[in-house]
Amino acid sequence: MNPNEEKRHKLNVVREKYLKAVKFFVSFKIRDKELLQQKAYKEARRRFGLSSTLTQTARDKAVELVKLNDGREFHVHQVSIRVNYRAFKLVKRDTKLTPYWLYLQLDGDGVWYPVQFGEKQKETIENAISEDGEWSTQQVELVKGDGEWYAYSRKTVR
Repeated sequence: MNPNEEKRHKLNVVREKYLKAVKFFVSFKIRDKELLQQKAYKEARRRFGLSSTLTQTARDKAVELVKLNDGREFHVHQVSIRVNYRAFKLVKRDTKLTPYWLYLQLDGDGVWYPVQFGEKQKETIENAISEDGEWSTQQVELVKGDGEWYAYSRKTVR
């Protein structure tokens, strides 16, 4: 991804809130999504101000971490932002900056982010893009590394 300064700041703010939400959910040490939803969801929404979609994915990520660590003590220092299909889309548009744009609805209004691909990724995307110029996938993981933002997709839906 290649966001400008304002969009990069927005991603950084959401990342901090998301990390705090994951840590909050992890603190319950609950391995069941539904039980964690009942015990902590409303408080997490109130406390961190994330959208319902991001709060739910933070909950899911916390459950995965608790299960993965299987009762061992652990600390969450970094986390990627999981955005499910309800809050993003990748489209191809004919623009000067880039032909690929990622629409993210992270907190309130959605924002378009320019996306750049390597040749191999571009070929994969081109083969998967539908006739209307949109690419359908279940979720995207937003990762910050070395000051840059990256978007990774996992499951493609046809």
